[in-house]
Amino acid sequence: MKFFRLNKAAALIVVLTSSSAAVGALTSGTYETTGKGNNGPVVVQTTIENSQIKDIKVLKNSETPMIGETAIQQLPSKIIASQSLAIDGLAGATNTSNALKNAVREALDKAGGSEKDLKPVALNKQDAVPNKDESTDLVVVGAGGSGMAAAIQGKERGLNVILVEKLPMIGGTTALSSTAFNAGGSKVQMALEKPYTAEDYYKKLKGKGPDDASLKNLAELSGPTTDWLVNMGADLGRVINGSQHTPKDGGALGSMLVPVMKKKMDSLGIEPRVSTKAEELYVKDGRVAGVKVKNDNGTYTIYAKAVVLATGGFASNPKLVEKYTPMWAGYPSTASRGATGDGLEMAQKVGAGLAQMEKSGPQTVAYDTAHGAVSLTNVRYNGAILVNTDGKRFVNELALTPILGKAIKDQQGGHAYLIFDQASIDRAALMKKYKEAGYFVEAATVPELAAKLGISAANLEKTVERYRQGMYKGVDEEFGRKDSRFSRIDKAPYYGAKISPASQTTYGGIKIDLKGRALTPEGKVIPGLYASGEAAAQYGQGVSIGVILGKLAADSAADDIANVK
Repeated sequence: MKFFRLNKAAALIVVLTSSSAAVGALTSGTYETTGKGNNGPVVVQTTIENSQIKDIKVLKNSETPMIGETAIQQLPSKIIASQSLAIDGLAGATNTSNALKNAVREALDKAGGSEKDLKPVALNKQDAVPNKDESTDLVVVGAGGSGMAAAIQGKERGLNVILVEKLPMIGGTTALSSTAFNAGGSKVQMALEKPYTAEDYYKKLKGKGPDDASLKNLAELSGPTTDWLVNMGADLGRVINGSQHTPKDGGALGSMLVPVMKKKMDSLGIEPRVSTKAEELYVKDGRVAGVKVKNDNGTYTIYAKAVVLATGGFASNPKLVEKYTPMWAGYPSTASRGATGDGLEMAQKVGAGLAQMEKSGPQTVAYDTAHGAVSLTNVRYNGAILVNTDGKRFVNELALTPILGKAIKDQQGGHAYLIFDQASIDRAALMKKYKEAGYFVEAATVPELAAKLGISAANLEKTVERYRQGMYKGVDEEFGRKDSRFSRIDKAPYYGAKISPASQTTYGGIKIDLKGRALTPEGKVIPGLYASGEAAAQYGQGVSIGVILGKLAADSAADDIANVK
């Protein structure tokens, strides 16, 4: 496995300027150093003049769009303005923030000093602009995939929209998604040699959730929603296993989709209010008519004709995970840092009921980077098999996530190993990115790979050969897979990664009807309140739940607003 060493192995280029004489303890110049980010090295160029940091440029990084990249965009100016590294990192992008600050710290070291040798600057204190209460048509709380979908659709329906997000960046768990947008009946699917319909998708979901009516509704909306995203510019042109739309190059879904939706919001004039936390719903005459929010300047109220709660699930709230989905207690979370169940509490306070809180979709193949867990589901979708410590397969790798999660949890040590080959790496851009980040163990032969992973070499060799022969014949005799178009694990070098389940998708949330309207425990509509994505009680699949329900909630809100006198 490759590791990027921080500080000691940092690359350094010093370009001395005409004023390169030491002033204080720092030598003026331009220094190139490297910090270890969330997804790999962050290469930073720092310019020091007269014992002050004059410029910070990030030359190379592979951080997550809208998350790590937000830290890269915001922190340099803050460091320069304060001439200090004692600034807060960006919440939700801690690893990237630390990588950037550590790289600058290394530059100071190479300049012959440290942070204490920086010349202080006089700060101009300006009075903060006081908050004022506002009024609009629709407030959307949460700027993940679901909230962005609601904001876009609301604006396209002619509503004035305000979108608030408690984190300093947008994207939510959607930005972290590496897998697929699931649907049936999209134009892409209907153009396949064997069309995949909404009914096909419904059959795939049917019986897996508590309410077939909601599943059918989700399936019927999925195709048109996919087309809506494609028309927006989303690259969903490759279809895997009938229902799964992915980027054509095999890249990560979230890294593609969130920038596309942000660009659409920009064109519509929707400016997300980040670092703005919703704290309480405002109710007037029995109707939810706004939300009280808080930012750095204090609190204010946004009055509205309707509110959509798109605040995500609770996978990143250990207490709620232990309470409602104890099977995944103690495992890491691959959901957004903001997925803490805030919207559920706000909704309950105005009379909303919760439903199916015990249901969850774990991230089945999470890789521990030593500074956070990341999903390797893209690896699983691109031909890998799963083996246990004995080197044996134990489950169909393409089974539904709850089945996979439990199967892996039941193995010795509660973990397993993904095994694949160069053909899988060649197929998908994200696989290449993961390899560069050092997530994979690499070996020239299968027995050598087993030795490096610490699993039975003899059994792994037999397991791979049996799978390989099955793929040659077109029949996976052990678990019925039929995906030889991806990989037969016969192209060296070979790769492996130790993985475990993680808390990711929670299906429990605010009780809703088929229009996304929030309901009381008894099933009565709460006027003015809508829930979408993981904030709603809805079984389904990841990003699809978010975008489909976000668009639906905004449509319903627009219809209801038009009918309110």
